[in-house]
Amino acid sequence: MKKVKKILNEDEKIIKEAEKLYNKGEWLKAIEMINTLTIHNEQENRMKAWNYYYLAIKGDESYKMENLEKAEEYFELSLAGAKEDKTKVSVLSGLPLALWILGKEQEAWEISDKAIDKFPEESPIWNTRSILCRWAQDFEKAVEVCEKVYKTAIEIGDWKMAGHGKHNQGDALLKLGKEKEALESYREAEKMYTKDGKSDFHLKAVIKKIQKVKSN
Repeated sequence: MKKVKKILNEDEKIIKEAEKLYNKGEWLKAIEMINTLTIHNEQENRMKAWNYYYLAIKGDESYKMENLEKAEEYFELSLAGAKEDKTKVSVLSGLPLALWILGKEQEAWEISDKAIDKFPEESPIWNTRSILCRWAQDFEKAVEVCEKVYKTAIEIGDWKMAGHGKHNQGDALLKLGKEKEALESYREAEKMYTKDGKSDFHLKAVIKKIQKVKSN
């Protein structure tokens, strides 16, 4: 019993360290850390999936598709073993994004639809929907959904997700040629990420966009 407890404690430390690396944008190091876990479960697969996803879209372009395929694989493995709704929401927020970039757009929409039906009050599910709308060139709808994400997240004090809502809204507004409104959204995203205090790479990304819009 003591041995099992010790393993669980060690794994918990590893998970926390991996989460810190993820938030810093050190996704490869996070994956290496996750690989040292003793007990393997859907949480491990979910964490790997998100790290591979960001490695794909932010990392070395030559490994983009390979990393996206790994993200898809681990999202699906996590979903298959998921018992908690929190895990399911996280996976259903990430899987459609990986699928879309892999060229599986119809499948991405279908999973997003099912996620909305099952978790209609979850802001991460709507955040993913806003991104899909933007990628589908429906920028007006994306702006609308982003506002829903922001307000829903604010109500429960999820500052990181509120930041995502305004960050993605800024991206959609830029596509509509509304630079002033986009800048306002980005600045609100910066406030939310700063308040959250953990979203290092998201904060850096939105600050960079603020500087770019201001310089235009």
